[in-house]
Amino acid sequence: MTAVDTGMAQALNAALRDALGADERVVVFGEDVGRLGGVFRVTDGLRDAFGDGRCFDTPVSEAGIAGLAVGMAMAGWRPVVEMQFDAFAYPAFEQITSHMAKMRNRTRGAVALPLVVRIPYGGGIGGVEHHSDSSEAYYAHTAGLKVVTPATAADAYSLLREAIDDPDPVIFLEPKRRYWTKEPLQLPLRTGSFGTAAVRRAGADATLVAYGPSVSVALEAADLAAAEGLDVEVLDLRTLVPLDDDALTASVRRTGRCLVVHEAQGFAGVGAEIAARVQERCFDALRAPVLRVTGFDIPYPPPLLEDAHLPGVRRVLDGLYRLLPASSRRARHTLAATGAPAAGRTFLLPDLGEGLAEAEVLEWRVAVGDPVEHDQAVAEVETAKSAVTLPSPFAGTVTALHCGAGDVVEVGAPLLTVQESAEASGSGAVLTGYGTSGRSGRQPSPCPAITTGTADAVDASNHPARATASATRIPLGPSADKFVRGHRDTPAVTIWADTDAGSLLAARTTLGTGLMALLAWACLDALAAFPELNSRVDADRQELVRHPQVHLGFAAQTDHGLVVPVVRNADRLSLDGLAAELRRLTGLARRGALPAEHRTGGTFTLNNYGGFDVDGATPILNHPQAAMIGVGRITDRPWVQNGRVEVRKVVNVSLTFDHRVCDGGTAAGFLRHVVAGLNGPA
Repeated sequence: MTAVDTGMAQALNAALRDALGADERVVVFGEDVGRLGGVFRVTDGLRDAFGDGRCFDTPVSEAGIAGLAVGMAMAGWRPVVEMQFDAFAYPAFEQITSHMAKMRNRTRGAVALPLVVRIPYGGGIGGVEHHSDSSEAYYAHTAGLKVVTPATAADAYSLLREAIDDPDPVIFLEPKRRYWTKEPLQLPLRTGSFGTAAVRRAGADATLVAYGPSVSVALEAADLAAAEGLDVEVLDLRTLVPLDDDALTASVRRTGRCLVVHEAQGFAGVGAEIAARVQERCFDALRAPVLRVTGFDIPYPPPLLEDAHLPGVRRVLDGLYRLLPASSRRARHTLAATGAPAAGRTFLLPDLGEGLAEAEVLEWRVAVGDPVEHDQAVAEVETAKSAVTLPSPFAGTVTALHCGAGDVVEVGAPLLTVQESAEASGSGAVLTGYGTSGRSGRQPSPCPAITTGTADAVDASNHPARATASATRIPLGPSADKFVRGHRDTPAVTIWADTDAGSLLAARTTLGTGLMALLAWACLDALAAFPELNSRVDADRQELVRHPQVHLGFAAQTDHGLVVPVVRNADRLSLDGLAAELRRLTGLARRGALPAEHRTGGTFTLNNYGGFDVDGATPILNHPQAAMIGVGRITDRPWVQNGRVEVRKVVNVSLTFDHRVCDGGTAAGFLRHVVAGLNGPA
């Protein structure tokens, strides 16, 4: 049998299908698992294959679903139930902890409870509140439950089959951002059993302990750390209850260092339990404190902030560097050409946008030992889209080239290492537009300007005042990364048209409402006619997602900068209701009291830059939105009307749109519709 590229969601579907076929006591139920096939299509096709007696939909009642599962398991069935999202399971928590977990103990072992609660969990998909929790610690702390979380498609299949066969209740946590990651598989297969961890990467210098969605992050960090001379072992726990203490202890005793990674907040998390066990069992072998890299101790943030919240590769690398002194790393890192010790900063292949995951190195423009300057072209690479020249983010001397011309390397892989000169250390040079601006994953915080003591590079004899001048460094604000991402990831196009604003101004007087409300009303009317523009692109699944409601973002200038409040369900409001909501949110924004639900989640943005006395602009889209209307200032301009030149009030209206969601004809039709609405608003 030939191995087939299989995603985790497909592997889970295959496991359910095989279990249903092998044992007539297995039943699958939950919200939308039958007709729809589940939110993530994990149960797709099961109802058609086995009938609605074996795979069926339930009412929207998680407590009822869990209670039904308990009763059916006690009656001899083997139910597999799905909670649509992690936090949706909380209404069933009393059933899970008081009945599922206690039934065997309550009956002194007489009644087994063979059931599985499947829960998609974790972040990374841009989900809103209640859709991205990491709730594993709650279940792991509850005696009587087994807690399982696969990191690979192979484990997803094998562990789910074992969970269905197990006589005890199993909480099966599925890392939802791994659903579509594929690997070659021959199904059916069985990997290690419950309570068996897996060494995903062998190493000698430190142990990275991870599970579920964090395993891939740990592996990527370990591969990058190898370029710095650090040999990292990655241990995938696979099951949290039972926990493989033997594998954990053996790995840490072998390496002498331990770093635990998980998405959930750090306080009282699974990582704290692992750290305690390592401390108890490996104290005499430890050469550094046990460290953790986790999510922050806050409620899960809005989608635009989740990259900062989740423990990414950079934060994991920082943790590894704390474990192993720089001198030890450098002693292991040798120059390919000379064999001399090497140190410095490693330039990783940046994200080149448009979902591209790799590039071929066409040509190196530097060699080991060459000096390089900031932004000097060091290599030319070719993607599936185009050839790109890569500038160096560092200045100094090249100490290593990590791949050769003709090699195909993945995004995030090391390209070259530069030993920075003393003058260059601490430089803030970045590759603007290539995504290498250093997403550290730390929470953004306001910082004062930093002034260095380095004089400007000028002739001091001719410019004595400049000889003592200092360069001022101001940290980028938290929105900088968002702008880079929007510019990098979106093939945006801007079109525009001028229109006579006389009707718009007359409507303001006649209807007694503000210009912003009339502009928004015209946009909403156009979105009803052209819903493609109220969309986002799911790049991972290569799908266009059309939003059922319009959550309208609009620019509001405040004393503390530009704010973009979001009018929720704007398409359901009347003109007067829309105007009132715009006024209300603007007032809240200017007082710094805008509620969280009105700060994120917009599906379309209206940008009125006329207030800045600007005629027009080509803005960056508010990622992940697909379109933005811009309106410039209203000015007196010559205007041809019925063959005569007159002075009219004229305004420029522009549309910036993601070219993936529609063609130019659709975009032009949308813009004409808006313009027509401004010429005669209802």
